[in-house]
Amino acid sequence: MPSLSPQTPPPSPASQVWAALLEAASDLLALLDAEGRLLWVNTGFELASGHRGAEVLGRSAIELLGPSSALAEGWDAVLTDLSENRGFDDVELPWQDRAGSARWGRLSMKKLDAGSGPGEPYWVMALHDLTEVRALATQARRVSESLDTAQEFGRLGTWERKLPSGQERWDRHMHRFFGLVPNDRSPSFEQVRQFMHADLSSGEDYFDSLRRAGKHSRRFRIEVPGQPVRHVHAQWEVKTSAAGIPNLVNGIMMDDTEAYTLAQSFNKASEQLKLAVELGNIAIWRHDLKTNRMYYGARAFEVIHLEPRPEGLPLEEVLEMIHPEDRPAVLAATRQALATDRPVDAETRYRRSDGSWRYVLTRRRVVRDAQGTPVEFVGVALDVTEQVEKNRHANEMAKRLEIAAAAGGMGIWSRDRSTGRAEWNAQMFEILGIDPSRELPGRPEITALIHPDDRARMLKAYDEMKTSDGPLLEHQHRIVRPDGQVRWLVNRWRQEVRDNNAMQFGIMLDVTDRVHSEAERQQKQMALRESQAKSEFLARMSHELRTPLNAVLGFAQLLQLAEDLDDGHRNKIERIHSAGEHLLSLINDVLDISSLEQGQLRVDLQPVPLAGVLNEALPLVESLAEVHGVSLHVDTLVGIAYGDRTRIRQVLINLLSNAIKYNRAQGKVCVSSDNEGAEVVLRVYDTGRGMSPQQLTQLFEPFNRLGLEKETIQGTGIGLALVKALVERMGGSILVTSEVGVGSEFEVRLPRSAGANGQTEPGPLTPAVTASTMSAALGDRRTGQVLYIEDNPVNQILVEELVRRHVGLDIESKDTGMAGVARAKELRPQLILVDIQLPDIDGFEVLRRLRRQPETATTPCIALSANAMPEDISRAYAEGFDDYWTKPIDFTTFLTAMERLFPPG
Repeated sequence: MPSLSPQTPPPSPASQVWAALLEAASDLLALLDAEGRLLWVNTGFELASGHRGAEVLGRSAIELLGPSSALAEGWDAVLTDLSENRGFDDVELPWQDRAGSARWGRLSMKKLDAGSGPGEPYWVMALHDLTEVRALATQARRVSESLDTAQEFGRLGTWERKLPSGQERWDRHMHRFFGLVPNDRSPSFEQVRQFMHADLSSGEDYFDSLRRAGKHSRRFRIEVPGQPVRHVHAQWEVKTSAAGIPNLVNGIMMDDTEAYTLAQSFNKASEQLKLAVELGNIAIWRHDLKTNRMYYGARAFEVIHLEPRPEGLPLEEVLEMIHPEDRPAVLAATRQALATDRPVDAETRYRRSDGSWRYVLTRRRVVRDAQGTPVEFVGVALDVTEQVEKNRHANEMAKRLEIAAAAGGMGIWSRDRSTGRAEWNAQMFEILGIDPSRELPGRPEITALIHPDDRARMLKAYDEMKTSDGPLLEHQHRIVRPDGQVRWLVNRWRQEVRDNNAMQFGIMLDVTDRVHSEAERQQKQMALRESQAKSEFLARMSHELRTPLNAVLGFAQLLQLAEDLDDGHRNKIERIHSAGEHLLSLINDVLDISSLEQGQLRVDLQPVPLAGVLNEALPLVESLAEVHGVSLHVDTLVGIAYGDRTRIRQVLINLLSNAIKYNRAQGKVCVSSDNEGAEVVLRVYDTGRGMSPQQLTQLFEPFNRLGLEKETIQGTGIGLALVKALVERMGGSILVTSEVGVGSEFEVRLPRSAGANGQTEPGPLTPAVTASTMSAALGDRRTGQVLYIEDNPVNQILVEELVRRHVGLDIESKDTGMAGVARAKELRPQLILVDIQLPDIDGFEVLRRLRRQPETATTPCIALSANAMPEDISRAYAEGFDDYWTKPIDFTTFLTAMERLFPPG
C-alpha cells in the first residue's frame, strides 16, 4: 500500500493488522486530502479503477471513477460537501469501472482528524458496489410484476391460513374471485363458504384436510348473487410445526370458468360432430407420411369390411384394396393435395373382404409441421355406393327413356312460362312434320297445326293448364301437318310451380294407327266373344248330348252282352252302337276344338313309348279296317316321345281312321317310327286315293271335308284340325305328302324324351273287348256294395244293370246329394259313384260331406259325369275324387276298374 510520505515511521503491528484488513475488503477504500486527491487506496480500489500504485496517488477520485459527465455531476456534490468540511453516509451514486461499465455504489465520506499539518483534514472514502444488488432488486420487481400479470391473466389467486387461529391472508386476485375490493383485511373461509359449492368431481372436504399434512385439491363453484358463476380449482398444502402439529396452510385458487365453458362447448361440439359423423356415415382417416401407415376410425373399417386395427394398415395393403383402374386417380389426388392446402377429393372403388366393391368418396388435406414439411394427410370418407348406383340407374333410365322415346315415337317437351323458353326432343319435330333443323315454332304456329274442329277445345285445355299445378292432363286431338296429313295425337302434360316460376312438362304420341284400328279391334273383340260363346255353347251341348247318348251306347252294349241274340238282331244292335260311337267321336272332337279355341286344352307331358300307344290304338280301329277291307301293317316302333299319352293315342287313332276310311278296297295302312336327333318321327302311310295340291292347302281347316261331303264316308272334317292342334300343343309338328291315286303319308314329329336311348319293342296287342271276352273276364262273381248318387233314372238303370248282372255286386241308387250322403252313412258301401250335377247340391259338395263323415271318410269316390271339359276333370281330381269317368260309359274302362276295385273272392 502506498505510504503517506517517505518520512512516515514504520507501522506498528496493530496498524499492520488494520492495513491487511483494509486491503482484503471488497469495498473501494481510499484516503483523500482536503482537495479530494487520493493519498491511499486499497487493492479493491485498484482493481475496480484499473490503476495501481503511483498511478493512483495524487489523482482525483472523480477522474478515476466518474469520467463521464453524468457521473461527474454526482461527484461534484461530493466535492462540495468536502469543501464545506461536511461528511455524509450512504449516498447512492453511479460510478464507472475500469472497463467503462456503469455501476452503482453507496458512498460514505468520514472526516479523519489526525492532527494539524499541511493538507488536513483528511477524508476516508468507502464505496460499496450496489450494482448486483440493484440488478437483483430490479429483477425481483420485474418477477413480482410478471407474477401479478400472470395471476391476472391466468386467473390465479394465492392465500394463506394460520392454524388453529384461522387467520387468513388473501392476495388481490382472491378478492376478485368473490367480487370484493382488495384491502388489508381478508375474509375468513367461513365467511365465503356460503358462496362455494363443491362440484361432483373427485376431491376431499377442506376442513377434513386441515387435520393432516400434505397436498390437497378440490373443485368448487362460486355462486355470488348478482355475479356470473365461477368454476374454480383449489389446491393447498397443510404444513406442520416441529412438533408435527398442522399450523399453516398455503394455497392457490385457479379460475377455470373459461376452461370449463370451453370444455362444455368442446364436449357439445364433439357430441354434435360425433352425431353428424354417425348420421352422415362419415368415416375419418389419417395417413402418416413418416411411417406410411393408414389409420381409420370405426366407420371406415365398417366400409372396407375389416376388423378394427389400432396399429393401422400399411399403405401397400390399402393400395391393394383399391380398384386397379382407380389407383392413378388416387395418386393424382395425393400429388394435388401436397401441392396445395385446399381439400382434394377422389372417388375410389374399394374391394371388401367378401369380394364386393364399394364406391367411396374421399377428401384429404395435408398437415405440415412448423417448417412447412408435410407430415400427414387427414381426411374423411363417405360410402357413396348407393348414390353411384342410383346415378348409374338414373343415367341408364335416361338412356332407356331416350331409346324408348325414339323407338316408340314419343315426343317430349317442356316450357318455362316465365321466359317462354321451350325444349323438344327429335320425335316432336317428326310427329308434327316440322323440319328439325329450324327453330322451335311459336305458339301461333303450333295452334295453326291443330285441326279446325279440335282447335277451340284444345285452346281451352291450354288455358286450364295455366291455372293448374300438379294434376296430369290428357287430351286427344287431330293435327293437320304441313304436308296435309291428318294425324291423331295424344297430349299429356302437367304444370309445376317452383319459386313462383311455372314449368310445363309433357309428352306427345301419334296414335293415328291406334285410332284407325279401333274399329277393327272392336270387330275382333266381337268375333272373339262370338267364338267364346260358340265354344261355351258347344261345351253345354256336349254335356246335353252325352246324357242321352250314355243311354244309347250303354243299353246297346248291354244288349250286345246278351248271349241269346241272333245274328240279325246283333247286327242291328252293332249298327246302333256304331252310330252312337260315331256321334260320341263327333262330340269329343267338337269338345276338343272348343277347348283349343278357349286355350283350356291341357296336356300332361311325360315320356311315352310309341309302341305302347300303338298297342292301345290298334284294337279300336281293327273293326273299322275289317269293314273297309284294309290291312294294317305295323313295323317295329322305336322311340320314346315327350308328350301326353292320351293325346298321342288320339292323334294316332284319327290318322289311322282317316287312312282306313279314305283307302281303297284291299288297300293297306303302314305304321312306322324313327329316332332323328332330338325328335321321334311317327309315320302313317296309306295306299288310298291321295290328295291334290289344292286339297293339301285346305287339309287342316276345321269342318272342311275337301269336297267329299256328299260321299257316304262318315266324318265331320275336324279330325285333322284337331290332330294338328294337339301335335303343336305338345311342341311337335306334322307334315303331309300325298299324290292323287297313289296315297298319302302323315309324318308326326314330337320331342324326344331326355334319356330315351333306343328301341322299344311293342308288346302283345290288347284284343278287342267283345261280349264273350267281357263275360269271360268277369265270369267270377264278386261281392261288395256300391252306392250310386244320380238323378237321371235312365243312367241309374244302366249302371245298376251293368253292376248287378256283369259284375255281381250289390248296388243302390239315390237321386239327390243329401239323400246319398245320408244313405252312405248307413250303408257304408265299398264304392260310391257320384254324378256332378245334382238337383240339390253338386257332386263336389257331396264329396266334402262324405269326407267329413267318419263312416265314409276313406271310402273310394269316383265322379261319373257328362262334364268332359278338361277343367272339369282337373277340378275333380283337385277336390279329392279318386277317379273321373265320363259319360257315355266306356264298358271296357268301367268293367276293368271294377275288376281292379273288386277282385274275385
